[in-house]
Amino acid sequence: MKNKIILINLILIAIISISTISLGFNIDIEMNKTKNLKVDDEIILTINLSEKIVGASFKINYDRNSLKLLDKKSENLYVSENNGQVACVYIDMEEKGTDNLKISFKLINTDKTDLNFNLEEAKFITLGNEKSYSGNEINGISKTITIEKASNDINTGDNTNNSQNNNTNNGTNNNTGNTSNNSQNNNTNLNSNTNNSNKKDNTTVNTPLPKTGTNDIILIFIGIIICSIVYFGLKLKKINKAA
Repeated sequence: MKNKIILINLILIAIISISTISLGFNIDIEMNKTKNLKVDDEIILTINLSEKIVGASFKINYDRNSLKLLDKKSENLYVSENNGQVACVYIDMEEKGTDNLKISFKLINTDKTDLNFNLEEAKFITLGNEKSYSGNEINGISKTITIEKASNDINTGDNTNNSQNNNTNNGTNNNTGNTSNNSQNNNTNLNSNTNNSNKKDNTTVNTPLPKTGTNDIILIFIGIIICSIVYFGLKLKKINKAA
């Protein structure tokens, strides 16, 4: 009988001891919207706490290719971008306490369906008994959230690439067209210059130049004398007949 009583007492002591031992500090990370997402949508990341806190500091690792930090959504919370992480500090001087912390992001890419979040260097100070939790005492510091994009969503990156490709193609086509037009104009000018040159050369060759040599003058003079002798000879014959 005494052994049974001792065993019962040991069990009760163990139960009481376990109930007084802290099992750690639990957090849960969630997003306010996970479906029908589009580029430029604002999403709010909420860190739910198992106890109210009056102080905290931690860093959040997140996918910078999918999200862009906007601002905090909780009072007494301060956030900033630091080396690819979101550095967070929470201080409640009035000691009202809170059991959640909210941070807003903008969705810049919907290609990925799984977004990973991880807290580093996390420390939390609870309200009332002012317990401090850090390291392995914090459960749930990592979370993967699955998202679904809207069926008609087109990523900004795709539009930018298409626009750049179109501009590149247009620039190439314009340059090619300009090069072709310049080449044609140059060929036309060359042909025109060549034709004009040929025309000038032909004119020069085909146009007879007046002959001014000494032999030609003598022949012309002799021809005039012969014509004069024949003319006067005919006149003398007419005169003689008339007499």
